[in-house]
Amino acid sequence: MDYTKLALPELANAIIQTERAIRRCKEILDDMRQPKTMGLQAVVEATRGLLPMLEEDLKTLEKAYTSKRK
Repeated sequence: MDYTKLALPELANAIIQTERAIRRCKEILDDMRQPKTMGLQAVVEATRGLLPMLEEDLKTLEKAYTSKRK
């Protein structure tokens, strides 16, 4: 997505939501260090895959926000 098309308030909200998602993913991974079932293992694997994408999105959002503020 081209985040530069979003208005500053939308970018700020997207940054907050992405930061929350990253924190939640990290909490899930911390809580599930040794999952006991296959379903929980699938959640851990999905979360591990999602986390890098969220972190990359956050960087892109922050860049777009900074460039719009100038």
